[in-house]
Amino acid sequence: MTAGHRPGPGPREELARVVEVFARGYAFTRSATHPYLAERPPGRSGGTATAWVLRDAPRRDPRRYRREEWVGHGPDAANLDALARAHARTHFVLSVVRAPDEPDAPLRSAYKSRGFRFGGAEPLMIHRLGAVPAPPAARTAEGTVVRTTRVTTPALAERLGVATRRRPLAPELLAEDSLVRQYAALAGGEIVGWVGSVVVRLDDDTEATWCADLHVPAEHRRRGIARALLARVLRDDRKYASTGSVLTASRAGAGLYRAAGYEQLGELLAFQPRKD
Repeated sequence: MTAGHRPGPGPREELARVVEVFARGYAFTRSATHPYLAERPPGRSGGTATAWVLRDAPRRDPRRYRREEWVGHGPDAANLDALARAHARTHFVLSVVRAPDEPDAPLRSAYKSRGFRFGGAEPLMIHRLGAVPAPPAARTAEGTVVRTTRVTTPALAERLGVATRRRPLAPELLAEDSLVRQYAALAGGEIVGWVGSVVVRLDDDTEATWCADLHVPAEHRRRGIARALLARVLRDDRKYASTGSVLTASRAGAGLYRAAGYEQLGELLAFQPRKD
């Protein structure tokens, strides 16, 4: 992730910055009903070895706390586990970021020995926004032309909320300079896909974006709709001076992102404490 004439970061530094985008961006997407924060745990500093805790802002009723996610890049198994056990307010999971040159078998073995169950892995990817793909000519199975648009009106936000079964975007998030840019794919009057781009202000005062919740309903897949949404998001990210677009992908969906120009920088491994 580079900005202007600044020299590019080394692989470890870039991965640490990508982890920061994931932490801050993912936390923002969970803040619709109550603030969900990305914080540095006590005793941890910045640099290429770092940790984050993603959790609810303080609540009056501690029984309402949602599960915390403790994210580690660099800390060994014992340190991240100890941090979470010492400072978590409620139940938690660990998300350990593995660099490409780090074998995953020792990681899995280390957490298993400490009583954790492996919960799956997802590629952690970045698009550096150098070459942005051209949007394909997307159509539905019936031949209706699909167009992508940014959600900027309460009416479209309401319709998208119905389609996603989520609370519609608040009015302040529909503004030009909002910290989230939400997009919909429209075929006539029907919403046939959506994706969001969350602006993340990094510790070094640059901005990157978190690509969130790309989804096309099953009946509309393999029609170029997801690729059209990605092309629109990446074009706008570059327009608004993002230094890179970051996301996690399922293994099945990683090919779509690679074709759009994303590169895998690491892998996010989830570990859950075993129930007693």
